[in-house]
Amino acid sequence: MNASQSPRAWAVAALLILALCLSAIAAPVGSDPPTSCCFTYTAKKIPRNYIADYYETNSRCSQPGVVFTTKKGREICANPAEKWVQEYMDHFELN
Repeated sequence: MNASQSPRAWAVAALLILALCLSAIAAPVGSDPPTSCCFTYTAKKIPRNYIADYYETNSRCSQPGVVFTTKKGREICANPAEKWVQEYMDHFELN
């Protein structure tokens, strides 16, 4: 483009360049890392009456995990293979 071309042509060119730059740095959909993973598990069984809720960690985590949220808002990772963890999950699913 030369300097005599319209400002509209310059604006279109600038938008195209911006779009190319943004598409080059944008990550594909679904490439975000998991937001919560368990790297260690609690060694102790948590009293069930302390627990308000639970969720399972994302399948993209390095190891499976169940995160129990206590009534005070604390999050505790537990091993989903443990019998007590499975029993607690069943309890919360039924209630």
